[in-house]
Amino acid sequence: MHPTFHPNFVQFIKEFNGTKDYFECHELLEDYWKEVSQARKNHPLTAFILLSTSMYHWRRGNITGAIKTMNGSIKRFVETSPSVYYDTINYTKLMQDTTHSISLLKEKKAFQQFTIELMNEQLERLVDALGITTEEDLHFLTHKHMLRDRSEILIERERQKKRRDDLK
Repeated sequence: MHPTFHPNFVQFIKEFNGTKDYFECHELLEDYWKEVSQARKNHPLTAFILLSTSMYHWRRGNITGAIKTMNGSIKRFVETSPSVYYDTINYTKLMQDTTHSISLLKEKKAFQQFTIELMNEQLERLVDALGITTEEDLHFLTHKHMLRDRSEILIERERQKKRRDDLK
């Protein structure tokens, strides 16, 4: 199976291009990345993760964070090219869109979304087959990290803090 046909990548494309839920994009690819790369930073999936993070920051108005993560995304796309992860998308257009976005960010322009153009019919069919609907609540999409249920995160954070305290 081609790595971009993995369910998490397919859903990432659906979310990025369709729902514009960049927070969910990050979560999907982070799970996939950890599964396939032992969390190596120089993996192509990290370029997409950083791109999603940048888009999330930009929509929230965090220009500094958006520029930093978009630059990191571009750097990672370049470092990991050529990669099979770029075989099924229009890599050239993606690089143009991210570079253009950096220019807009530096000019402090309002958020402008773009899509990742697909170059593979099978990937297009897989993405189209997903029955994910668009979240109508822009406030929720914009501030999802603060509005979601964070109980598991807080429990894990406390567990890690206790472990560090026990090691002292």
